[in-house]
Amino acid sequence: MSLISRRYGRAFVTREWERSVRRFGLVVAAAMFVGAVGCSSSQEAGTAPGKGAPEATAPSTPAEAGADVATRDVILTGSGVEDHEVWGPGAYVVKYKITNAGRGPADYFVQLEFLDKDGDVLGTTGVGAEKLGEGKSHAGDTAPVSAEIRNGQISDIRSVKVATVERTPA
Repeated sequence: MSLISRRYGRAFVTREWERSVRRFGLVVAAAMFVGAVGCSSSQEAGTAPGKGAPEATAPSTPAEAGADVATRDVILTGSGVEDHEVWGPGAYVVKYKITNAGRGPADYFVQLEFLDKDGDVLGTTGVGAEKLGEGKSHAGDTAPVSAEIRNGQISDIRSVKVATVERTPA
């Protein structure tokens, strides 16, 4: 079951996604508390070659370590304009694969950013996988709808990148 559903050409968030966001908020709050109490230094995140998503250089808390693993769990396997049976003719389709390389089953939410020729963000969309077992993969494809592209048009899209990955234990 998808965390983002599409009906009648419009995207909407499912209850499962709302629960995932709440769980993620609790994890972030706990990480901030641990960071304020037990950590004395912060580290900058860099961009891994060929990935486009931030990767922590040396995690200092368990929450950062989980985020690092989650980022590595998502790859974009292809993107471009194509005639698609679901998204229609001339759709900018993104193919992705989410692999649970962590311990135990997990829910994933991945935010994708669509970029223009200058690398500016035109808009975002999200994909997800629920209760993905350890070592298991979920492959799929998605395409933005016009409501998700706020700083241009779908025809302006030249590339896509993974913006964020949220992994929560299922």
